[in-house]
Amino acid sequence: MDNLWIVWLGLAIVALVVEALTMGLSSVWLAAGCLVAMVMDLCGAELVAQIVVMVFVTLVTFVICIIWIKPRLDEKRGRDKQPTNADRIIGMEGEVIKDIIPVDGQGQIKVMGQVWSAKSEFPIAAGSAVKVIRIEGVKAVVEQKVN
Repeated sequence: MDNLWIVWLGLAIVALVVEALTMGLSSVWLAAGCLVAMVMDLCGAELVAQIVVMVFVTLVTFVICIIWIKPRLDEKRGRDKQPTNADRIIGMEGEVIKDIIPVDGQGQIKVMGQVWSAKSEFPIAAGSAVKVIRIEGVKAVVEQKVN
């Protein structure tokens, strides 16, 4: 097939457009493989060689992106941390306003003027004082306060 480089260029452009839309190193490695295959076609390489090298370059750049580049970019972007104000209730005392029943996963507390769904290892009756020990998803994990 003559002018296969146009196909490789088209695939690289599509991969780069996808990358520009996602900006998550999701397809830049495919674009690199296609560009190398395009250059090989322009130099007169056989189709099988182009495909083998495209797959190899794609895999190598994929590994480099996933293992080395992406973690560094994520660190700079702060993706590992989703800042919220929920952690401010950890260690705070609250009151159970709806019985906490571990088996059913039910219960609510009021802490710092806010109502939270709550769970505990043991049942806790409404009106009891509790301490928030951590947040799991959207629930406050509490333990009963001993007087």
